[in-house]
Amino acid sequence: MSQPVRGMMEPEEALSRMLRGTGISVASRDGSVITLAPARAAGHGTISGRVVNTATGQYLRNAEIHVENTNIATYADEDGAFRLADVPAGKANIVVRYTGLKDARATVFVAAGKTLSHNVDMIPLPFSGASNGQVVTVTGVRSGEAAALMKRRLSMNAVNAIDADNFGALTMGDVGEFMKNMPGVSLDYTEVDASAVRIGGLDPKYSLFTLDGARMATATSNNNAGRQNSFEQMSITGISRIELNNTLTAAMDADAPGGSINLVSKYAFERRRRVLQAQVGGIGTSDSSFAPTYMSDDRKHGTIFPSGQASYADVFFGGRLGVAVSGSYNANFVEQDRVQTDWSYLPDGTVMPYRVMWRPGPKFTHREAVNGAVDYKISDRLSLGIRGSWSFYDVEYYNQYTYLTFGTTSKSYAAPGSTPTHIVVNPQGTKTNVNTQYSHRYAGTPTMIATPKLEYKDDAWDVTLRGAYSSSEFNFRDGSNGFFVRDDSQLSNIGFTLDRASSESPAYMLQQTAGQSWSVPTNWSPVQNSVRTSQSNALDHQYGGNLDIKRKVNAGPVQLALMAGGSIRTNEWSTNEGAYKLYNYTGSGSDSTIPYTNHYQFAIDGFNAGNFNNQNWRADNNYATWSLFREHPEYFTPDTVGNLTRQYANNHRVKETIDAAYMEFQGQWRKLKFDFGARYEGTHEGTLVAQTRSAAEVAAAGYAANSVNGVNYQYYNGHQLWKTSDYGNWFLSGGLKYDITRHLLAQFAFSQSILRPDYGNMGGAISVNDSTQIVTVPNPLLRPEQATKYYVSLQYYVEPAGIFAASAYRLDVRDLQQTGMTILPQQAGYKDSDYSGYTYVSTVNLPGVHSTNGVTLEFDRQLTFLPGALKGLGLRGSWNWVDPDSIRVNLPEYSANWGIRYAYGPVDLQFTGNYQSRYRVSALSNTPTTANNGILYHADRFLWNVSASYKVSRMFALQIAGRNIFNAPDIVYSNTRRRVQLYSVYGSMWNVALKGTF
Repeated sequence: MSQPVRGMMEPEEALSRMLRGTGISVASRDGSVITLAPARAAGHGTISGRVVNTATGQYLRNAEIHVENTNIATYADEDGAFRLADVPAGKANIVVRYTGLKDARATVFVAAGKTLSHNVDMIPLPFSGASNGQVVTVTGVRSGEAAALMKRRLSMNAVNAIDADNFGALTMGDVGEFMKNMPGVSLDYTEVDASAVRIGGLDPKYSLFTLDGARMATATSNNNAGRQNSFEQMSITGISRIELNNTLTAAMDADAPGGSINLVSKYAFERRRRVLQAQVGGIGTSDSSFAPTYMSDDRKHGTIFPSGQASYADVFFGGRLGVAVSGSYNANFVEQDRVQTDWSYLPDGTVMPYRVMWRPGPKFTHREAVNGAVDYKISDRLSLGIRGSWSFYDVEYYNQYTYLTFGTTSKSYAAPGSTPTHIVVNPQGTKTNVNTQYSHRYAGTPTMIATPKLEYKDDAWDVTLRGAYSSSEFNFRDGSNGFFVRDDSQLSNIGFTLDRASSESPAYMLQQTAGQSWSVPTNWSPVQNSVRTSQSNALDHQYGGNLDIKRKVNAGPVQLALMAGGSIRTNEWSTNEGAYKLYNYTGSGSDSTIPYTNHYQFAIDGFNAGNFNNQNWRADNNYATWSLFREHPEYFTPDTVGNLTRQYANNHRVKETIDAAYMEFQGQWRKLKFDFGARYEGTHEGTLVAQTRSAAEVAAAGYAANSVNGVNYQYYNGHQLWKTSDYGNWFLSGGLKYDITRHLLAQFAFSQSILRPDYGNMGGAISVNDSTQIVTVPNPLLRPEQATKYYVSLQYYVEPAGIFAASAYRLDVRDLQQTGMTILPQQAGYKDSDYSGYTYVSTVNLPGVHSTNGVTLEFDRQLTFLPGALKGLGLRGSWNWVDPDSIRVNLPEYSANWGIRYAYGPVDLQFTGNYQSRYRVSALSNTPTTANNGILYHADRFLWNVSASYKVSRMFALQIAGRNIFNAPDIVYSNTRRRVQLYSVYGSMWNVALKGTF
């Protein structure tokens, strides 16, 4: 019997009251139509299960699961697992969505107080005109893209995630080679190698790398005084995906103004089946040959190297223990050839080259890496795991800088009538010479990271306790490997001519016209104080722990997650790089000439260098010189004073501890997602600071400036002070996401952060260059940069797995740290008389707010709507524009990457490309009339790459990957594009392999 109803109320409310106790309830209302259904049983239950892609066997993280006609929803975890709590007892309609897959629907019956197990199998969206095998191929290609899009769409902050297999095979398995294809990203290169990343084109110093959420220590060759990570120290081995965070959340370390990049390790619970893969192959370059070739040690070496990788993942003990491990080995040889023409801008307005340098650069690189993850589910709610990575990267390069000198930056010794394309030089003693300034280095970079984790998770609480330890080293070795870094030789008082077709051409035609023959090695004499050993170590150890707590709350129609946590991290960094030792080679009798190679030929083979190779210039033999040093140390006189000075000035150590706490809340109300948080970081720093006295003080004490006693007095006998400082900062972050439609999404995000001063300024020593009369001074009082980044984006998602997106950002920075700035002696603690006439240079904080704006446009589309075999086509592209409020160094205005992919049947083929526009290389103090090269610009550059795979059977596939396949030159020019200063070619690289999946 229905209940009586009295009073004013909505029809739906009145009907609900009338039906109380009848076993019938209001199920839904659509306009004037009200639908009735049997009432639910009293109480609530839970639905749990896992979501899997049946085509690939991979569990689907971030799959969206919700109960129809309710606000009950959740997203699948890393292993595809989900739990829907507080589901009203009775019948429930479950809908599961995932990009590129057909919606999965099911009706289940929930019992009060019980947990219902319900696993979900999802299948690809259908398309016509393809066989089952072709469906699986195209779906497999789409799966990585779909996972990235789901992560991007559901994340609260501005994140983009790409699966590690999304861009096909790689030549050397390094992270930079992969990231050059990511939207919104461009790379910096150190010669042939990608060295650093730019998020949205911003300076690499504003980016931060983590592995599974734990920071990577940093100690690399290209950044011995800074903080930024380098690709030398990381490998793509064992990585499942890479997450690019354009903005930060309160739970993240707040010292990445440009954004952070997280490498996520493979995880055994990601797949339904065991995974066992192995790959073997070989790596060669355009400089390789099948026959062994003489190298700089005068011995023959191979130039084609093996490569291999293997990965294994499985679960044990009824699905409670998961083990995933991966390993790889790669090695290569490249020839880094270069011609350098240095320009002098003379006082009378004449612009002429004053020297030309040729540099063959044989380089051997090797990398091996291991990545592993062990996870144990103690119970359904408690899990324990540890993930870790180890890699060893080493390189030996033999950069044979050899200069033909015929002037200075202020005077040309070329004969009257000479032009940049026709240079005539007559003998003028030591002013006209050819000399070597080699850089022969071996560097090893061992890196490791370990992250244990204990995690508790139930329907309401997520609690994670995580530790982290990371170490990185960069060890330069020379003498212990049997060679010197350099041992220069020269030939003076020579005459010659230089001719070329244009001022852009590196193809010089040389002819010696006077002096001793430069083709006879024994005519070259040793350069004073040029024999050098530069062994050094840079070390960084970081360790700490994090506690993160999350509480899920349903506040009516709003789903909330309240989060809080804290962390402590200690960073210990040290280096003695720069403390090299010099010797003066005197020789004796037949050993008066620096040793040279007998079999290895000094030549430029990577491009047309004119008739340079016919000159038969000598190559210094650094190995033989070291052997001579061991046998006859009396031939080598040490630079005692200089060696002691460099030892005192290059002993750096920094220790800092950062403790942090944060609060954050995230939520969803209908189509709106929101995130707001606050973070506090306290920084406690200690650093070794060198004590120095000025030259005037040394003289006043009665010591000669260039004496051991004088240096000991100047540097307080090497005694350094331990300087400490403390400061704290608050950071706000947050954002909004709104689903305008199911396919169209708008986003706004912001985050505050800092950039701490680099290590060199915290703990460096002054450096005095008497030839340039420049005193370089560290700035231990340098303040952190204070930054706020704003980010907006409009994203349109298309099925089965594609996106069109436009985003823009603004980075506002206070206390911008600017290097190379001229300061007063008093600002460095000196008097005008200490280094009279010298210029003082340091890094300073600039006043005001300095802003950088940027725009990124991107698209990624699988063309499955095309007929027949064409549906295997896919296109993608990304374009970045950066607009700073003032001129910046090393900042390209435009960058882009793109790709076309065809994956159908057994074939998977990708062509990709990258572009960077020109950018300024010279310091801001340079002008077009600066005597040495004016203003240098890096020319715009296109790089093309290829990846191809052909599946010969169910288990095996042939792969080929090529990098810089058209061998694009790397060009730097002086003031105008017609005036080339550097012309370098590094060769293309290829990896051919057979891959098996078992």
